[in-house]
Amino acid sequence: MKAGFASADITPSIGMERPGGFRKAFHEAIHDPCCAKACVIEAEGAVVALVGLDTLSVKRSVVEAARATIERKTGIAGANVLVGSSHTHSGGPTVGARPGEFAHASDPELCEYLAREHSTAADVCYLEHVAGQIATAVIEAWRTRQDALLSVGRGEEPTVAFNRRFIMKDGVTSTHPGKGNPDIIGPAGPVDPEVGVLGAWTADGEFLGCVVNFTCHGTTGNPGASADWIHWMRRAVTGGMGGGEVVFLNGACGDVTQVDNLSLQERESGEKWSRRVGQKVGAEALKILAMAEPAELLPVAAGQTLLEIHTREVSRERYEEALALWQSDAPEDHNRWFARETILLYESNRAEPRVSCEVQAVQVGPAVYLANPAEYFCQFGLNIKERSQFPFTWVVELANGCIGYVPTEDAFGPNGGGYEVRLAMSSKLVKEAGKAIEDASVELAGTLTPGELPQAPQSEVSTTRWGMSQTAKQA
Repeated sequence: MKAGFASADITPSIGMERPGGFRKAFHEAIHDPCCAKACVIEAEGAVVALVGLDTLSVKRSVVEAARATIERKTGIAGANVLVGSSHTHSGGPTVGARPGEFAHASDPELCEYLAREHSTAADVCYLEHVAGQIATAVIEAWRTRQDALLSVGRGEEPTVAFNRRFIMKDGVTSTHPGKGNPDIIGPAGPVDPEVGVLGAWTADGEFLGCVVNFTCHGTTGNPGASADWIHWMRRAVTGGMGGGEVVFLNGACGDVTQVDNLSLQERESGEKWSRRVGQKVGAEALKILAMAEPAELLPVAAGQTLLEIHTREVSRERYEEALALWQSDAPEDHNRWFARETILLYESNRAEPRVSCEVQAVQVGPAVYLANPAEYFCQFGLNIKERSQFPFTWVVELANGCIGYVPTEDAFGPNGGGYEVRLAMSSKLVKEAGKAIEDASVELAGTLTPGELPQAPQSEVSTTRWGMSQTAKQA
């Protein structure tokens, strides 16, 4: 068995757009590097690559371009490369329309104006750079791979991530209703406190690196371009281990952030809270690595399924209402933002009434990563883990593309609500999408056979009590 790790820089430049909100924002400083970090694992002729990307999300075209380069340069099958975005809200402009994307629209000039001037817009040159750096990281990890043993383990960090959706006294669900809001009844969804760690070591016990899976938005907000709390998590792990690389893959965190709306403590944002979240998750990862039992984790395998998922219809009437609101003198508020999104989605649906959704499985012995391109609600991740036959199942969201929010079906019901379900370019799929992805993930895992769990060395049974000689017994 062999393993290799490598990192490539994708830090956005000052002045580039900073995606993650409904309004344009731009980078004014750099806090820490944004990276593409790769882990390549080889065993018995099979090779897989796990890539953690410090971006809000990644376009499927970027992943396909990187996979093509990787396959050409290394022979690693493109389908065996998993690229997961960390969902940092302080990354580069990988999100939004590219020039000419709405050329098909009934009013292309208006749509281009809305998509490029009033929404986060993707930077074509930056997208090409990211594709190249994903390939660079994987190729270098493959080139420097060496004989290795792997470890697998899990722990829990239950104090830093919270569901942001709440059932309110009026019977509807609200996203971030405000800290201590007296109308809150309780959370509308769960959290997943599991910290999953796949570690790699030389035969002499030297730490090479690890892959960490945890479920939480990257919205703590270090001041400047940043990997967000993931930066501090990596520093905690590499500091504690004396080096190595840390690949981060986010879980199903579509409705999970670091903000505790049930607490009246200060809002959990800024560098102080970024450090706290990252160091707590990192500390748990270190505990898992401290108990590692490195071994050959076999087999190594991968598979994928492509789903075609319909978008929700935007009626002509709704489109015209949105158009009238946008063209009015209405204030620049969330209603106007969603009017813009309705116009763009109406035109987008005309060209693309369905989206391609890649569901991927990457197996390393008794562990399986089940990836999808959704901003996936946490309940689905928990469902997949419960239904999987693998001892270790880790869900990876926003992987190999981005298809927007995928909420649970009850979030669309009469007691649902919150902006995650409101029609927009970032929330456009039919309500059945989440269950379809869940079922496909479980079915894909079912085509793979879990490897054996490594066993800790055992002592022989002993009846000799320390310090008890025959003389002492006679006395």
